[in-house]
Amino acid sequence: MEKGKKQKKSKEAEKNKEIEEYKDKYFRALADLDNYRKRAAIEREEIITFANEALVVAMLPIIDSFDRAMDSSRKSGSTEEVIKGVALIKRQLEDTLNRAGVIIIDAAGKKFDPNLHEAVMKRKSPDHDEDTVLEVMQKGFTLHGKVIRPAMVIISEK
Repeated sequence: MEKGKKQKKSKEAEKNKEIEEYKDKYFRALADLDNYRKRAAIEREEIITFANEALVVAMLPIIDSFDRAMDSSRKSGSTEEVIKGVALIKRQLEDTLNRAGVIIIDAAGKKFDPNLHEAVMKRKSPDHDEDTVLEVMQKGFTLHGKVIRPAMVIISEK
């Protein structure tokens, strides 16, 4: 009879030990999950904070170009040279944005598309089909195919 009680206590002790091991594994897994969530949140914040870093770094030479243009215009005083310099800087900015996936919406002379254009005015034009973009008041842009600013346009009407 003593032997049976010892075996029963031994099995019970084994079961309790196994339960404690499972509890330990459970709590470790819970802690790992919590740590993972915290790490992921920190990484997500860093991604959001520094998402535009490459674009900003690419634009820094443009700021340098503006500085050089302003210094040069102060020295030369030539309006024509200033206009040429600003035009070059504008081109540099457009090229930088283009490399980042920003594309200017080509609107002039095209059929009005409400997905790409915002009509601000209609103008009678017998020379054009109805709803043709006659004039672009403000350029529109897409970023990797998504419209981030529609082109503000004047469209034709018969």
